[in-house]
Amino acid sequence: MTRHFLPVALTTFALPLWADTIPLSAPVSAATLYADGATLTRTATFTAPAGSHDLLITNLPEEIDPTTVRVAIDGATLGAVTVRFAKVPPIAELDSATLEAAKAEVDRIEAALRATRDEQADVLMQADAANARLGYLNRLQSPQDAASPEALTQTLAIIGQETLKARQEAAASQRAARAFEQTLEDLAEALSDARATVEALTPPETEKSMLAAEVSSDQPINGSVTLVHRTDWDAGWQPVYDLHLTTGEAPELRIHRNVFVFQDTGEDWNDVDVTLSTSRPNAQASPSGLAPWRRRIETPQPVMPKNAGRLAMVDEAESQMAEPVMETAAIPTFDDGINATYVYPTPVSINSGTEALRLALDTIDLTSDVYAFANPMRDETAFVMAESVNTSGELILNGAADFYLNDVFVTQNEMPLVAAGDDVKLSFGAIPGLRLTDTVTQKVTGDKGVLTSRNQQTETRILAAENLTDQSWALRLIGRVPYSEQQDLLISSQATPTPTNPQYEDQRGILMWAHTLEAGQTFNVELSHEIQWPLEMILR
Repeated sequence: MTRHFLPVALTTFALPLWADTIPLSAPVSAATLYADGATLTRTATFTAPAGSHDLLITNLPEEIDPTTVRVAIDGATLGAVTVRFAKVPPIAELDSATLEAAKAEVDRIEAALRATRDEQADVLMQADAANARLGYLNRLQSPQDAASPEALTQTLAIIGQETLKARQEAAASQRAARAFEQTLEDLAEALSDARATVEALTPPETEKSMLAAEVSSDQPINGSVTLVHRTDWDAGWQPVYDLHLTTGEAPELRIHRNVFVFQDTGEDWNDVDVTLSTSRPNAQASPSGLAPWRRRIETPQPVMPKNAGRLAMVDEAESQMAEPVMETAAIPTFDDGINATYVYPTPVSINSGTEALRLALDTIDLTSDVYAFANPMRDETAFVMAESVNTSGELILNGAADFYLNDVFVTQNEMPLVAAGDDVKLSFGAIPGLRLTDTVTQKVTGDKGVLTSRNQQTETRILAAENLTDQSWALRLIGRVPYSEQQDLLISSQATPTPTNPQYEDQRGILMWAHTLEAGQTFNVELSHEIQWPLEMILR
């Protein structure tokens, strides 16, 4: 067997008239999904006598990009390949077993509905016949030539008996007919549901494209065609997590990894082999350029005062913005040393544009350091934190996550991107019983003295964490003191007790205390600082 693999050139010429035409349906058999887009693989087998033939694949999506199409043939030589976007001949699509069963159920219910209506009609005909007899009896007059009063009495008795009998038969038939109403109502509802099921299972009717491939062989052909093409935006996947933190003697973080797979390609996928890739074909693929940096000097101009509010906040936020962090990719399976691929072990089916399929991948167990994180200068309560090291040996992608603390749902938040070997800090909700307060006990601003050229500000505050729970907590409390990078701005500060970390997470002026806070106890921190600056300047 030889395999010939060629890219597709978009052509508009007619197919050779002398070639035999072999229509094929090539459904999606495999899909490599990216965050946005997918590479789809279609396969079909065919047989043909020796000679030249045209393979026609007419079930391709309408907006297929011919530049992404690649065709491979086993068992024959591949010639010209054409993608056609208009005047595509129809192709008969076979219903899936599930759709066939749904259509059969519709037929069964429709037949039962017709039979029930016929039975009701038969009963109503009996009522009509009884009513007809009753009408005839009502039109009868008493006989004028009755031989005797006894004969008249007998005739009237017969009329009365027949009238009663006709009325009873009509009433009985109407009651029997009404008994069918509930059955008919139930069948009508079942028919509506069955038709909705058929509609949900029926693939959408969309415009199609067609691919024609010329193949030839000197021998009878028993071959196969493989068609690969990309779709940019109408398919993809995203990770989703369930994070379970268990506290106690040996805290553990269990990460259940799942993915959502979705597609809106215009055709349903049935039993497709799915591969999930962290590659991003639609993202930036080349490094950015860097322009020359020309500096200049000029006479200073008066600076207009900034408006307080939104613009000022934007300027401040931009000035404090950190350098962007570039995402990296690592994986369970390396194809290129950079991007990750996850091969799902079983084929999956997903309808176009109507559902997001959730697939379970695996579970990662990590040991955790659990503590209560307290920021009294911003929060009223402490929060449960779990700090772990990613020992799984692979990248954990960012995505939506449900957080559970001791099997109790806490919140939905974002799982950050965590490289292999990196540490991660996750919050599992507030601890209402750990109350935080921030109290300013002294704050003075003014001249330093009578004969002075400097301003001065002093401040003292108490940060407190009170444990109202019935258990002890490993507490990490943070606070801050001001710092200066200007020679004329003098700052001195004190902290009692001495902080465990005087530069928390490498942030200047952010202090951290580690303390075991027993039930019913309070931990206090006193912060004080003094700031001095020239009189002609203002403090920011």
